[in-house]
Amino acid sequence: MAKKYYSTKIVGIGGEVTKFTNLVKMLVIFDDSMVLPELREFSVLHSGNKLTDVVKPGDILKIADSEFKILNVGNEVNNNIKTLGHVVIKFNDDHDDLLEGSIHVEDKPIPQIRIGDEISIVESGSDLLSGKTVALTCGNQAVCKTVAQILSDNGAKVVENADEADIVVKVK
Repeated sequence: MAKKYYSTKIVGIGGEVTKFTNLVKMLVIFDDSMVLPELREFSVLHSGNKLTDVVKPGDILKIADSEFKILNVGNEVNNNIKTLGHVVIKFNDDHDDLLEGSIHVEDKPIPQIRIGDEISIVESGSDLLSGKTVALTCGNQAVCKTVAQILSDNGAKVVENADEADIVVKVK
């Protein structure tokens, strides 16, 4: 099973976040209680900051239902997350542009972010199904929910429509 070692919930979104992310392809994340007033408008605010391991290249950053492979990690990322609940996520693979407090992830579209969404990081061994969509059919809803969680924990995006899936799993 995937080891989730970072988790937090989005509690606020600054008014300039969308414009900022479109312009520079990065998210500025801050614990709601630690953000400076002058950075609030450009920041995604969170609470419940839990980091239990070290952020490292190869692991997977999840924002809501979107997943991004972590390509590079600045030297201060782990300390900043623990002490300030702060990190900059850059959606590009420019290794020469690494800031001490930034995580570079693969260059994919930045998802629409909503209050209540989770931001998490899972270890790299958990991405066995990364990029795959899976549809489930099963008679027992509890079993189906458990299987869906296991698939999701291993990198799959679980969908309801079999026509949208790369893989269809039938549980008897």
